[in-house]
Amino acid sequence: MKTISMRKLIAALGVSALLSTATIAIAPSANAASLTCTTDAQSVESCTGSLSNGAGYLIKVPANYNGTFFYWNHGIRFTYPLPGVITVPKGVEELTPNNLPEKAMLNIGYGLATYDGVSTGGKRGWNTVDRVEMLKELIDVVREHYTVKKGVVYGSSQAGSVVTPFIEKYPDYADAVGIMAGVTPSIGQSLQALCDAFYILSVFADPTIKGCAVMGTPGLAGHYAAAAEFGKVVKLLTAWGGNLGAPGLEYPAALAGSGIPQRSALLLTGLLIGLPTKSAHMDGITTSAVIAEQSINATVAILENFGEAIATGTFGGQAVSEITGPGFYDNTKTNWFSLLDPADAGRYNLGLSGDEAINAMLGVLSMAPRVVGNPEAVAKLKALDESHFDTTKPVVLLANEADRLVFSGNSALYVDKARAVYEERLATYEAARDAATNSTERAEAAKLKPVWNVTSLYAMTPETYTVYTAQGLPNLAGAPSPSGVGHQNFTLKQMMSWVKLLAYAADNGKIKSSRYLNYCIKLAPYLNEDLDYRPTDLKYIW
Repeated sequence: MKTISMRKLIAALGVSALLSTATIAIAPSANAASLTCTTDAQSVESCTGSLSNGAGYLIKVPANYNGTFFYWNHGIRFTYPLPGVITVPKGVEELTPNNLPEKAMLNIGYGLATYDGVSTGGKRGWNTVDRVEMLKELIDVVREHYTVKKGVVYGSSQAGSVVTPFIEKYPDYADAVGIMAGVTPSIGQSLQALCDAFYILSVFADPTIKGCAVMGTPGLAGHYAAAAEFGKVVKLLTAWGGNLGAPGLEYPAALAGSGIPQRSALLLTGLLIGLPTKSAHMDGITTSAVIAEQSINATVAILENFGEAIATGTFGGQAVSEITGPGFYDNTKTNWFSLLDPADAGRYNLGLSGDEAINAMLGVLSMAPRVVGNPEAVAKLKALDESHFDTTKPVVLLANEADRLVFSGNSALYVDKARAVYEERLATYEAARDAATNSTERAEAAKLKPVWNVTSLYAMTPETYTVYTAQGLPNLAGAPSPSGVGHQNFTLKQMMSWVKLLAYAADNGKIKSSRYLNYCIKLAPYLNEDLDYRPTDLKYIW
């Protein structure tokens, strides 16, 4: 998903701002009429053209091209503009992740290709079904004009819901798969939590908030209806940015005058939806005269993360609702008590104002009127981008520890789903092996032996990095953490470690040994060397 500028959004809504390097003998020839090509001073050939639906694409091939092509898939882009906030793309915006590793990848000798993920009629949003076919067409174009020995399909954010079903539908179109900060299908698992955020704030802070319940109207009318809901949240965040949520709760009536500060409800909201308790400037640990306890640091982290998370969820949710129709959000069966991890209730107890306040807030939340969805829309949401996680191609995942938009639990979920398929295949193999009575049967059984071919890389934050002003306030305008925060924000070294692993996997058909993994990890500061590390799970798993 594409990051939305909180500053610009607030202004627009009228409120104040808060591995092989050998060159092979392949002459890249792309002089067909469908392509327009030029060669620059570094002997890199660049070709542009259009897919059958009119979407543009870009291909670059260096003089030392080694036969491996990387096919990039960007995150979500939106159909409709919002002045000063969302600009609708006019074509290809990036050839590689944030265009950061492009030069390094070309220097190695990789061919690069990408496309503008716009459907017929200028539709963007959640057009993942169309993008699966667009990716196939892009690869067909590349294969027609270049000799491709190995191919890697990789992408970020929304593209997790593109490349995952793609490789299952077209297994011969790539040799390895890379997912950066990516959604694990269905997106509904993430959207349910973001819709919960709207609902919780409607109970504790602004009863006029309707959130995801207003989504589903197609076109500009629906776009701006969703934006209006987000504007209500922006107003709350702006106030809390000024007073750090110190005033007492005014809603609901049962808690008015209770002495529970609004920041406790904000922290509870973040914990219930799984929002990271680290942010660009808040490490969740360090304290000051104003931020007197770790849970208060974490509360400010929630505040810093909240705006862009809900902004992207708002417009992403509206895009999804144009597929599902109204009513995709239903919380009639949600158990709010179960969504609060007991460990979080203990660790952040002071910030939550103690056990009595926790139980009081969860109690009134449980008694509040629920949102009743449309069963048909709910079913469509759960079925979006249906994937089986049964590819035999090697898959390398990359995520930030504290991604505020696509939570890192998506990577853990992908691994779990792929592991379940692997275990089932392993059981089938073992049964056949044990039942074999002769060499022929044993040989046939051996063909069934599966290979575990998924690995996860995580970019971590330093232990501490919050900087305070002389007054003890966190400096939210200073330099962010050098790693582990933000969405799709990785260092060049981290990206290239991921790219090199993908290239090796494509070349060899498998992820190499843990020794090689650790070697690549050590090349990039802040990549987690613990291959058994597991981030916090998503709140909803279907």
